[in-house]
Amino acid sequence: MANIEVNKPTESRTISFLARLLFFIIHLAIMTEIIAGPVKFRLFVRFVFFLWFVKPYLSTIKNRYYTYWSLSVALAIYLVIKINEQFFVMDRPHIGWLYVFAEAALFINMFLLSSPIYYPIVSWWEYDFRFRDDLKIHVKLEEVEEEFEGRLTDLRRHAGCVSAFQEYKIGDVVFVKATVDGESATLKGVVMSKRREYFGRAWNYGVQFKFDSKMARKRYERLGNLWIKEKNTKKKLRISYV
Repeated sequence: MANIEVNKPTESRTISFLARLLFFIIHLAIMTEIIAGPVKFRLFVRFVFFLWFVKPYLSTIKNRYYTYWSLSVALAIYLVIKINEQFFVMDRPHIGWLYVFAEAALFINMFLLSSPIYYPIVSWWEYDFRFRDDLKIHVKLEEVEEEFEGRLTDLRRHAGCVSAFQEYKIGDVVFVKATVDGESATLKGVVMSKRREYFGRAWNYGVQFKFDSKMARKRYERLGNLWIKEKNTKKKLRISYV
């Protein structure tokens, strides 16, 4: 069982609110269809299904299960079908707009959650660790000299996922240092989330990088360049082994 902690209270509340708003609008749209349309039994079954569907869907967000993305894509496709049906087939724009608002709430939530802090992209499909899309790094706490080895497994939207066996606390200020072919970049960040899938595995930390100066932004760009450089090197190495 994954052990998950996230310290972004305002954003977490927004995500929870949007998820509940999404299903409220969907239920409202179906109820409006029931009132307006002749085929009520099928609509009633759909209404009951979405009442049941709320709990497992919210559970994927709460526990950060990656099934959230497959369920969300399926839901997005369903909403697109309903938007097309209500606007262009049934000629009920007032119901169609409800589905448009539901689609908007879904996409905003997907954008907020598409961050290394919540859902880091990890190349699980790559069985050989030599070719995984990650970057070897050293991590140290602020005002502590001792460094520990780790891996940067994701880098997007001014945040990164740091995988390390050393345990840190939510809110810890850390320095992440990467070196590739003599080039190095050190960036300061705050641990915003932590999770560990199984006991004995490394911790995965969602680190929000701090940009308190222009130099920090340049260091982030340099880290991004090192990240891309390492990915390209591993891609060439993978091809040479084929």
